[in-house]
Amino acid sequence: LRGEEHCFRGKPRGGGTSAATPDVYCHRRTDTKRIFPSMYDMFVGGVSTAGERPTLTAAREVAEEYGLGRALSYLGGKEGTDDGDDDGRDALSDPLFKCTVCTSYNRCVVTVFTYQYRTDLETASWQEEEVAWGDFVPYPVVERAARMDIDRLKEEGKWPGTGYEEVPPTTDNEEEMPCAHGVGDWKEWRFVPDGLLVWEAWVAWRDFSDMSAQ
Repeated sequence: LRGEEHCFRGKPRGGGTSAATPDVYCHRRTDTKRIFPSMYDMFVGGVSTAGERPTLTAAREVAEEYGLGRALSYLGGKEGTDDGDDDGRDALSDPLFKCTVCTSYNRCVVTVFTYQYRTDLETASWQEEEVAWGDFVPYPVVERAARMDIDRLKEEGKWPGTGYEEVPPTTDNEEEMPCAHGVGDWKEWRFVPDGLLVWEAWVAWRDFSDMSAQ
């Protein structure tokens, strides 16, 4: 069993936090990864060390894999390791929700955060052994690509999730999909299974939050 894993999704470019469907920073894993080489993910995550708070795990992982350190710098000050950096105060959200992920190779509790990637304040620098490519992708493209990959896994009898067929994508019309420059043929993307399970939970949480706000 893996312990507790903490993942988070990229938030909008620049400083805005009110966009309903911001671009998502996705990445492709390196082909040297032992598990799921060359597959895509819309999350960054890792296992908490003993006694480590989920918020600190999230900040540490996004700093390690993407080189985005505003949240870790700010939390470092709060943890008493330095004076902290107020520029990172808004980088990492509070925990949004938790979900349990069970696949053929792992079982863990995931705490989900969002990270606000301020391109005016920092630049992504990928961890060489982890990330082969990364960029902002329009939310509807990620939504549709995830849906298509889940459908493939269902056809192959390999999908461990439930209920995603009840959540329609933003649009099924390919002509209405926003332009996604430089991301290749996203319709062929294969995602890591645990990332898709967290995405399924994210979609359900977001829909519930939207209904509760009405």
